[in-house]
Amino acid sequence: MSRFPDRDLAVPRYRCEVGVPLAGQKELGHNRWHPDIPPLHELGPGDEIILEAGGYDDYQLKDVDDDQDIRDFDLTRTHPMAGPVKVDGVEPGDLLVVDVLDVQPLSGIGYSNILPGMGGPLASWFPEGYKTIWDLHGLFATSRQIPGVEIPAISHPGVIGVAPSMELLETWNAREDPLIADGYAAPRADAMSTAVLRTLQGEEWERVAATAARTVPPRENGGNLDIKNLSRGSRVYFPVFVGGGMFSTGDFHFAEGDGEITWNAIEMDGVGWYRFNVVKDGMARYGVRTPMLRPSPVDPNLGARYLSFTGLSAKGTEQKYIDATMAAVDAVEQAIAYLGKFGYSPEQAYTIISVAPCEMHIGGIVDIPNAAVTLKVPLDIFDKDILPT
Repeated sequence: MSRFPDRDLAVPRYRCEVGVPLAGQKELGHNRWHPDIPPLHELGPGDEIILEAGGYDDYQLKDVDDDQDIRDFDLTRTHPMAGPVKVDGVEPGDLLVVDVLDVQPLSGIGYSNILPGMGGPLASWFPEGYKTIWDLHGLFATSRQIPGVEIPAISHPGVIGVAPSMELLETWNAREDPLIADGYAAPRADAMSTAVLRTLQGEEWERVAATAARTVPPRENGGNLDIKNLSRGSRVYFPVFVGGGMFSTGDFHFAEGDGEITWNAIEMDGVGWYRFNVVKDGMARYGVRTPMLRPSPVDPNLGARYLSFTGLSAKGTEQKYIDATMAAVDAVEQAIAYLGKFGYSPEQAYTIISVAPCEMHIGGIVDIPNAAVTLKVPLDIFDKDILPT
């Protein structure tokens, strides 16, 4: 259950019924972006709200060791969000200031799966996928699938953002639609049937669903940012594109490493506590076109004990010019191979890198022809010493 106190707070709270897909409680929110989705709640600057949402899987995953659920997974149902929340007095061109006051688990179970065909840059390594179930114990998560590892919480909303204007939505669709046929962007037309748009129905639902954007990528409005340090105590400045801002959130994570490399953090149903404010005309005054973030001051103290792996945009006879993605993947591959020396399977190691508070930094992106990326793996999550001796 949520650890938020059930005291008589003067804060509105919208509850998610655990285990029920969003389509069964559609009044709570939506799973597409569109400016015409009706608001869930209206409040003013300085006000707070508590929002609950199901996990990214929309309750498709089950706490059983059988992995058929990751094979039957319907990606078009991902990211049930609570909202939108309309903030009075907020206008296009403003910055909506959102303080993340707290984020906690809802049901106490998390998942971090390598989905077949959707396993990040190393998906081809794991064609059968790999299912991991996490028990969320206060500040830590443990899994029977990956014994000997304890993951500290950096709980945060993976999806957090505001509504696009119709003009911005059309821009998204125009630039992404050519990529859909090649699998480089999430489909829209053949995913319409699973669109949940709060209380819209009939012809109005069909109109909005036809152009509504999928929630898979981050965009100018925020969306699927997947930033691990956007946790309790952080502040986000969102560019505003429609009246009221129309804020929504979901895809809660218990913990995550930089890059969310397997396409999964420790995913959970969760509850977020938010406060809102506004910077008038902030987009023009400060030149903002995508969200800005002041990270949380309360991340777990891991004692700065890390083992860093260095990746390059060169490997054997393969060479790419200043390619940070190739360098990042090279660092991940080396970390997987290294953790294998301590008894972790490639599936387990890949999952650890995706969900633990690993840090990925660009070490160099100017020294031609090679980019360098470092992957820092925290040492204190393991119940054994993994340093070379």
